[in-house]
Amino acid sequence: MTQTVTLKQKGQSEEIFSDPNDPRLFAHDLHLQVSIKKHLYDAQSVTIDLGNEPAWNKYWDVLQVPVTDNCNLLCKHCPRESKYLRKDISLENFKKYLARFSPENFETLLLSDFGEPLIRTDLMEILRYVKTRGFKHVQIVTTGSLLTEAWCKAIVEENLLQQILISIEASSKELYEYIRGSDFDLMKTNIKRLTEYKKSTGSPYPVLFFNAVCLKKNIDELPGIMDLAHELGMSYVYFVHLNAVPSDVYKNRREELSDKLYFEDQHLNTCDREHIVKVFEEIDRKSKEYQIPYLPPENYFPTPQPQVEEEKSEEDRGCNMPYTWAQVDPEGNVYPCCQISRRYSIGNLNEQEFEGIWNSEKYVEFREGLTNGKPNRWCEVCNVYNGKRF
Repeated sequence: MTQTVTLKQKGQSEEIFSDPNDPRLFAHDLHLQVSIKKHLYDAQSVTIDLGNEPAWNKYWDVLQVPVTDNCNLLCKHCPRESKYLRKDISLENFKKYLARFSPENFETLLLSDFGEPLIRTDLMEILRYVKTRGFKHVQIVTTGSLLTEAWCKAIVEENLLQQILISIEASSKELYEYIRGSDFDLMKTNIKRLTEYKKSTGSPYPVLFFNAVCLKKNIDELPGIMDLAHELGMSYVYFVHLNAVPSDVYKNRREELSDKLYFEDQHLNTCDREHIVKVFEEIDRKSKEYQIPYLPPENYFPTPQPQVEEEKSEEDRGCNMPYTWAQVDPEGNVYPCCQISRRYSIGNLNEQEFEGIWNSEKYVEFREGLTNGKPNRWCEVCNVYNGKRF
């Protein structure tokens, strides 16, 4: 019997999926894609009713309130220039800003951005507070370098995190340590400790994801990340494009920052398209072999017609991230997505509630610009606006 996932939305015909690699999935947001793929891989037939949400307080996917901008590493593809950028958001302000949002309106609370959350000595207190607020899925992004035994036990035993994304850009020790400047074997040991402790307790949480930024530098190691995911007991793998915004921001310092990997010449767009497709065909094969779902940075199947990015028409461009994502910084500024965070604030929670920010003239104009061909200047260079998944 064929397992199916049926999407129902008021005023629209039902959409039925039976293949986890159905290209129609890319018309939907990332978290819905993962949900559909999981049901199909688990051989579950379900109906998902997307409902008909009110105009402003719809159901967002992600509320992002990073607990730190500081990090213990300086990775080659990260735009940061020092490990410690600013003071962390205070626990008092964190609670204040979080109180501006209802857990009922968000699928996931993400506590990370550019920093390493495990660097905070009071993170356990933060996570315990968040648990009392009732968010459905609490998520962090980490390098895994600080996942100690004590951390692993607390996370699992107290169910403090439902999802952990572990950033990884290489499957070999040599390239991993070149890009991250961190111990490859330590990362593996830490992740293995966490997956084994989960298994020993029978806990399904936290669900573990690999999150891999795709670069010209690492393209041939991307399939090996699927092998590593299998070895370490990961549940999902996300492959994402290099964020295009830093390349634009630092373009006048290209020579000075020559050792960095966040410039345009590292984007997959600069690689031979046929080679990219072959790489993701191998990733797809390994995904089926290991039964580990993955998401590519864009739809490579079937092979698209040869076309350079500049040939995309205005009709091909657009973005719905403001309708699925909200981000808050340590000063209470609100941003429409993670791709242009800290670049364009559309309001501040110290001055008004989120509903007021959502309905403000500035935010309405910003959202309309994503569909009328008059986007914000940061959106113009963004991967998502230009037709990529992430």
